[in-house]
Amino acid sequence: MIDYVKKVAVTTILLSAAYASQSFAYEGGVIPYPPGAAGTNFANFPPIPGLFVLQQFNYTFSNGLYGNDGNKLPIPFHSSVFSSTTRLLAAYPFKPFGVSLYSQLVLPAVSLHTNVAGNKDTQNGLANITVSPIIVGLHPFPNVEIATGIDVATETGSYSPTKPSVAVGYTSVQPVFSIRYNNPSGLDIGVSNRFLLNTRNSQTDYRSGDGYVAEFTAGWNFGKWKLGVVGAYSNQYSDDRLHGNAIPGNRAKTFGIGPSIVYDFGPVNVNLNYQQGVYAANTSKGNAVWLNLAIPLWAKVPESYTQRPSTPDVRLGDAGLVKE
Repeated sequence: MIDYVKKVAVTTILLSAAYASQSFAYEGGVIPYPPGAAGTNFANFPPIPGLFVLQQFNYTFSNGLYGNDGNKLPIPFHSSVFSSTTRLLAAYPFKPFGVSLYSQLVLPAVSLHTNVAGNKDTQNGLANITVSPIIVGLHPFPNVEIATGIDVATETGSYSPTKPSVAVGYTSVQPVFSIRYNNPSGLDIGVSNRFLLNTRNSQTDYRSGDGYVAEFTAGWNFGKWKLGVVGAYSNQYSDDRLHGNAIPGNRAKTFGIGPSIVYDFGPVNVNLNYQQGVYAANTSKGNAVWLNLAIPLWAKVPESYTQRPSTPDVRLGDAGLVKE
């Protein structure tokens, strides 16, 4: 999941390699949420109570750093990241005012490898744990789902203020609003909007700027198959600050897009997607491969549902169930 950790070594190593005149956005070059991590998995929650897991495997690589103008910098750079992220989702059995309620826990394990101007480094560990106390799901119209909540990327994980790390040393509060139209026999299109409201790192007195991330999916359902595209745009809209002083001219922007394929086995849903980095400013340009497996661990089936594992209506969020 944590494709952003490919950037973590950038600032630390560059400052010790005579590139101090070039600033990079976010402390250590790390954005506290990986744009594109959602893939096809947003505004698509299970309609029944239970415990579900989304297991995500990611490989991200980058071969360049980009300046404020979006042009590649003459700095030898390569990074690669392997990650395994477990997303646990609890769907509650009660629906106040007709809305569905969920909670989420995200546990990312990351292995980061960097090579900047011949300086090689490897870091392994747990990145920032994210909790979502309450996620609200609405179905205002047929085939339309809206989801909103607040994700909190906590100040946890393998972080050090003196060396490249796979976690950030502060908490990031992230309001999320997603909307999606998904016709089981046709068009599937949606967008997820996320704001990154970052707190100060008490160990370094550095405050990474706030940002916005838009993730999108568009595709077409063919029975149990879904073919389409996924991608993400990120924009840091406020400056980083060190000891309370703004650091101008180092706001990060990225854009990536690529093909996606989904197959529904019934209880298990599989998504494979590739996201090509198209644009980057004040950071690296990453290319990412994602394999996502959605599995129901336990689910209580209401009497108003019947099991239809062979119907074309089966979806990740439906856990193999359709309502009568």
